Amino acid sequence: MNTRNFGIAEGRLTRDPILLKNADGSLKVKLTVAVQDNYVGKDGKRGAQFIDLEAFVRAEKVESNVFALMHEGDLVCLHYTVKTNNYTDKDGKEVHSQTLLVQDVDRRESKSAVDARQARKSGEVPF
Repeated sequence: MNTRNFGIAEGRLTRDPILLKNADGSLKVKLTVAVQDNYVGKDGKRGAQFIDLEAFVRAEKVESNVFALMHEGDLVCLHYTVKTNNYTDKDGKEVHSQTLLVQDVDRRESKSAVDARQARKSGEVPF
């Protein structure tokens, strides 16, 4: 990992990850994490930032990808790098954008905590 181009986002998923299948069998994954601000506002409350990230899963790793096991509300820690996407569009205009590309995922909750939250969400009562 390049320590000069590296970040960490720890928070809760705002929705289930979106898994987009590519022609070669690989996946592009889109996810958003709500990350708590490190300061308190004038109202005495902490705000949050909503961080959009992307990930790539190689075709041979699709069956064991961690993103298929992640759900809205899960507490995760994502290590990412910043990727710049610079290109010239069909009209000759230069387009500049950045993507936060996930390099590593650390799930911060136990399976039982995740299962209990999913059961409450679906209206079931876990044993």
